[in-house]
Amino acid sequence: MNLPVEDEYHCSKRQLALATVIFLLITISTPVWCLNITYIALSNQLSYPQFEIEQCLKKATDTIRYYTGLNTEINLRIILHPDGFTFQNHAFPSWSAAVYREGEIHLRNPYLLIKKGIFKNTLSHELFHAVVHQNGLFLPLWFEEGFAYFLFPTLLPELKGNGNDKDFIKHEVLEFYNNSYTLVKKLMMEKTQKEIYDFFLFCKEAGFYSALNQFFKISAY
Repeated sequence: MNLPVEDEYHCSKRQLALATVIFLLITISTPVWCLNITYIALSNQLSYPQFEIEQCLKKATDTIRYYTGLNTEINLRIILHPDGFTFQNHAFPSWSAAVYREGEIHLRNPYLLIKKGIFKNTLSHELFHAVVHQNGLFLPLWFEEGFAYFLFPTLLPELKGNGNDKDFIKHEVLEFYNNSYTLVKKLMMEKTQKEIYDFFLFCKEAGFYSALNQFFKISAY
C-alpha cells in the first residue's frame, strides 16, 4: 500500500525517534553500581552524610568492577554507630573503623572517620568484602584482606601493646593484615588491569588456587 506523503513523513519521524532512543540506550551508559542500600542509625540523634557515603560507594564500585568484573548490584545495609560503645557491644574490635558481616557494613561515626581522613578507603574496603561475598566468590582470608588494602590503602594501627591478652590478639591480627597486604602487593604490583581482571575471571571459573597457579605459578599444594 502506498502511504500519502504526509503519512510517510510522520512515519519517518517516528522511525527516526525510535532509532534515536535505541542509539541513546546503547551509547549512554546506565549506572552499573546500583547498590540497594538501607541505612540504619543506632541513635536517633545521629545524622549521617548520605551524599558523601553514596559518592564514595559509587566510586568504589567503579574501581571494583574495573579490576575484578564482579557484579556490584548487591543489597547492602549500612549500620551507623554513634560511638565506640555500640561498636564494641556488637563484639567488633576496638581498633577497627568498620566491619562487614552478613550483608551489613557496620561503620563507626562517619563524621569522626572523615575527620581522621580514613572515611573513603575504610568504607570502600568493606564494600569490597560485601561484593566478594555476595558474588559467592571464595577467596582465602589473606588474599581478600590483602587485595582490599591493595585497592583501597588505609593506615593500620601501630603494632604495639602492653603485653596483655587483648594487646596480643590485636598485634596478631594487625600483623596478619600487614603481611597479607605485603604479599598481595608483591603479586599484583607488576600486573596490568587486564591481567588482574582476567585473574578474577579465572577465579570465578576455576577457583582461586587454580588461578593462583595459572597466573603466578604458585601452587597451594
